[in-house]
Amino acid sequence: MVTDDIEKAVFDLVESYNGRSIFTFKRYKLQLDTDLNEDFRIDPEDAYELLERYAEKFSIEPGTITFTDYFPEDFRKTHDPLTIRLMVESARAGRWLGK
Repeated sequence: MVTDDIEKAVFDLVESYNGRSIFTFKRYKLQLDTDLNEDFRIDPEDAYELLERYAEKFSIEPGTITFTDYFPEDFRKTHDPLTIRLMVESARAGRWLGK
């Protein structure tokens, strides 16, 4: 599934936040279209840390990533999907491609 070094590096970074389920003891199966908020259900604090590490690792200007677009303070509000695909494509482009 992983096709290049950048994709592998993004998957590895996200995987470092992929703990085992307390019920099944299995890890979530990550895919390119996994929405880290909706599907993966990453804790917002962990997501913030992940995006900080991501921006540093791939030289993405952190100010271009509007965290609340993906993790709004009011969790009932709609959000833009933060997918692994978006992260991979942004890393390849060298800039954030989201909103």
